[in-house]
Amino acid sequence: MNPGNASYPNTTVYYNPIAGRNMSTLCEPLTTFRGATPFLRRVTSHFPIMVVFLPMLLVTILTYAIQLLLKPFGEAAFASQLLGGIALGPSLLSRSKELKELVFPPKAVMAINVIECVGLIFMFFTLSARIDKGIVKKSGKLAIVIGVGAFIIPLTVTILTTLFIRDGLELDDELRSTLPMVATLEATISFHVILANLTELKLLNSEIGRLALSSSLLSSLIGWFAPTFYIYASENDRVGITRRTVFLMNVSVIVMVIIMVFVVRPIIFWMMRKTPEGKPLKQDHLVALNVIVLVVALVGELTGQNSYLGPFILGITTPVTPPMGSLLADKIQYFVWVAFIPCFIINTGRRVDLYSIQFNHFLAVEMVILIAGTVKTFAIVIPCLYSKIPFMDALALGLLLNCRGIYDIQVFTRAKQRLQITDESFAIMVITAMFQSAIIIPLVKLVYDSSRKYVAYRKRTIQHCESHAELRILICIPESDYVPTAINLLKASSPPQSHVGVYVMNLEEYIGRSMPVVIPHRLDKNPSSSKPAKIDPLLHAFFRYQQTNKAYVSVQCFTAVAPYASMHDDICSMAFQKATSLIIFPFLKTDPTLTKKVINNVLSMSPCSIGLLYDRSLAIDYRSFQCRRVCVLFIGGADDREALALGARMGRNPSIHLTVTRFVVTNPTMSDFIDEDRDQAMINDFRFVNLDSKNVEYVEEGVEEGFETLRIINAIANDFDLFLAGRRHEGCLHVLQGLGEWIEIEELGVVGDLLASDDFKSRASVLVIQQQAYAPYIE
Repeated sequence: MNPGNASYPNTTVYYNPIAGRNMSTLCEPLTTFRGATPFLRRVTSHFPIMVVFLPMLLVTILTYAIQLLLKPFGEAAFASQLLGGIALGPSLLSRSKELKELVFPPKAVMAINVIECVGLIFMFFTLSARIDKGIVKKSGKLAIVIGVGAFIIPLTVTILTTLFIRDGLELDDELRSTLPMVATLEATISFHVILANLTELKLLNSEIGRLALSSSLLSSLIGWFAPTFYIYASENDRVGITRRTVFLMNVSVIVMVIIMVFVVRPIIFWMMRKTPEGKPLKQDHLVALNVIVLVVALVGELTGQNSYLGPFILGITTPVTPPMGSLLADKIQYFVWVAFIPCFIINTGRRVDLYSIQFNHFLAVEMVILIAGTVKTFAIVIPCLYSKIPFMDALALGLLLNCRGIYDIQVFTRAKQRLQITDESFAIMVITAMFQSAIIIPLVKLVYDSSRKYVAYRKRTIQHCESHAELRILICIPESDYVPTAINLLKASSPPQSHVGVYVMNLEEYIGRSMPVVIPHRLDKNPSSSKPAKIDPLLHAFFRYQQTNKAYVSVQCFTAVAPYASMHDDICSMAFQKATSLIIFPFLKTDPTLTKKVINNVLSMSPCSIGLLYDRSLAIDYRSFQCRRVCVLFIGGADDREALALGARMGRNPSIHLTVTRFVVTNPTMSDFIDEDRDQAMINDFRFVNLDSKNVEYVEEGVEEGFETLRIINAIANDFDLFLAGRRHEGCLHVLQGLGEWIEIEELGVVGDLLASDDFKSRASVLVIQQQAYAPYIE
């Protein structure tokens, strides 16, 4: 209930010296389950659970209705949730006295408060359990500068500004004294909110995303203590708590941390050892951990802290590796968001009364918020520009770190409950936070494009790679079954005494960590005999491949842990940094849709050429193909020229028999000559170089339409182990006429889909090549 509210019957008002304000005690008669009733008022009065379900149902309906309306504008769920809660509160629906009495009777308010408190306890635990403490250690200088400066500079400037605002506007004494706390809260940055927004924007793996996470975590750790110290200091002045009491409260925090680290943390590690690798936490261990969370929350209240401090510290001390970390948080968080968070939204809406806001007060608080946000943005953008980060990227980072979310609203609520900010200030800050989120998220989508940095201004293709230069290839391994396939293709693509740089990226879904990471591996590191890792067979296989070609082959292995929605950023970043000429991505038809989504994103953003490898042998009998006879199907276009360049490289390997089959239109039209000059020039160079090669064969086939192309391909289906083809064939209308109408796998293109089709009776595997889409003016 609201403090000091004695408008309900059976209510007693008293002064609480610890809280420093009037409190109310409400006595309710005991109600029992006596059967259903058709009337809503009698139902809510006789069934205690209904007093909670009714407002939860209403706020859920309002939230989803608003979310549907705002979805076309790309708004975050946070704005919809706040609008739903505010709409149910005194700003709109609860202005009706009848509806307010129905939806928010005293017992409903108390029940919602309790459920909200439990929900926030678990929310603090799950959010802090996701924090990877290694982020702080790995933070670069720029992240440290931004993390510290984005809090200290706005805090200093805004607090100084409040001195002028208090003198320049007519404000009541309560708001005048609480403006510095408003400035302090507005200077903070929430790591959890930034993490949620980056996940929603699919920017976790981007350069800006990683910098935002590192700097926001540092800023959150610094900013978390500032409001706390301010609260303690102001409480001491107001209620006269002795220094001894403050000292004992601080000692209790230290004792709590020691117990967490030396007692609870070993128990958690014991639970992890008892959990098989790859399996979730056992049910009894999960229940025990939930009990520990509630116990430390109770201890926090008993020792003079708030109930959220203990779960927050417990989450920090919890390991981030599975089955703990995000994997544990996901198991708990689903119920928290479905059952508990609606109560938090309801209470937030109940505390926001737009009709109580005075214009002078609104102007003063908004000036503080605007100055804090502006100074914070400058404190972020200027170091970024100094570090040679493009202005639009720096601006996107500044906007992101100004975003607000549920965690921020909870901090505002705690300050309001402790009388550190006024009811008007709270309402203004909540409304402004909602608008900040509603405006910033679409703006970030508009100004920041993570693919822009992958635009290549140099030709990173096999075709333009010097014949004796090192060929750099990035191999993506979504499943361990693809390892033999990848190695066999590398052997075929590596002529004797040719230098090859191989970068292997093991792809793992984002589970059990607070942020995506790219982990380097040492090939010569001996695997752990006690508990071997999943990556060990991959490392061992590529180590043997490197050892057999030690003089000419170098291999580096990495693991990319990321959500599928943004995994392409890690792949493209690695290809860009290592200056690779080709990305190889093996896949099967049975691969999940999310894997194919990664492939589509890489195809559209790759900074170099990319090859999609469909291993038919692996699909038939789980044995990788043996590459001895290779056929390049040459129709025309940039992708076919890239496929021919790779085929020519394979032809330099004496153990490979290469056949190039070129399809020529017998009655060409103008549309068939779009890329004819470049195609013919490359064919002529290829034939000249391989004029005396005994293992290389060139064949021309005249065709008039797609049916004849299909007939020729079917005739040679069982003559080869591997087919190479281009993915795109713009302008080759007659050669492929009618073949693209029944395409199943769009990622492979028309010819690749034909070769991978179940109707194509062959055991040959398929490598479909797409040449790098470089800037056209570098030709």
